[in-house]
Amino acid sequence: MAAQKDFGPVSGPASPAFDPNAVEFDTAAGLPALGKAEGKLPGALRRPLTARIIALALVLAAVVGLGGGKLAAKAADVRALYEQGMRGDGLSIASDLDARANAAANILAMAESLLGKDDALVTEARAALDGLNAAEGPAAQYQANARLASAVDALYQQLVPVAEKEDKADTLQTQWSEFLSRQDIIQHDGYNEAAQAFNETLGGFPAVLLGGIWQIEKVELFA
Repeated sequence: MAAQKDFGPVSGPASPAFDPNAVEFDTAAGLPALGKAEGKLPGALRRPLTARIIALALVLAAVVGLGGGKLAAKAADVRALYEQGMRGDGLSIASDLDARANAAANILAMAESLLGKDDALVTEARAALDGLNAAEGPAAQYQANARLASAVDALYQQLVPVAEKEDKADTLQTQWSEFLSRQDIIQHDGYNEAAQAFNETLGGFPAVLLGGIWQIEKVELFA
């Protein structure tokens, strides 16, 4: 290795000690947006430790934003199962309720014809059907469906002997079977299970924090 030459002491004033607190950003020299924003901060906020804290806060904010966005999207996906079905084919609790309401309407129409519109059971069934059609959301529709089940069951029991005399028993039985089968399908639907699973996730950490920040609510059960 070649011997190093000794150039002697360097002439000129000594370099001052580096002071990180004295560093200022030249915001007029085309700094990025974040640098410009930082350059406008008071001197105390431009110190290295403070800058690192700010940077960490920005990173955390980005993580919270991404995580919260994904959580909100998941909530929307689960809620959509009520209308779109577990396979996205439209076979859902909502569609089964529509079919059940249609069967109830057919039974009610026969009852109005054979028993009269002023019959007490006919009146109650009509009110229950109107209630289901007006109900919004899984919980409200669950309650309305329960009322309709009771009203139509009582009406059917009274209507059977009259329908047999009028040779309409087969038509009545077809609608009654449809009414019952739709309820059976609803009871085996996976919506409540999916909603409950999401709600449990939302109640855990860190989802509970993200949910609070993003104002994400639990998915309503059909119950």
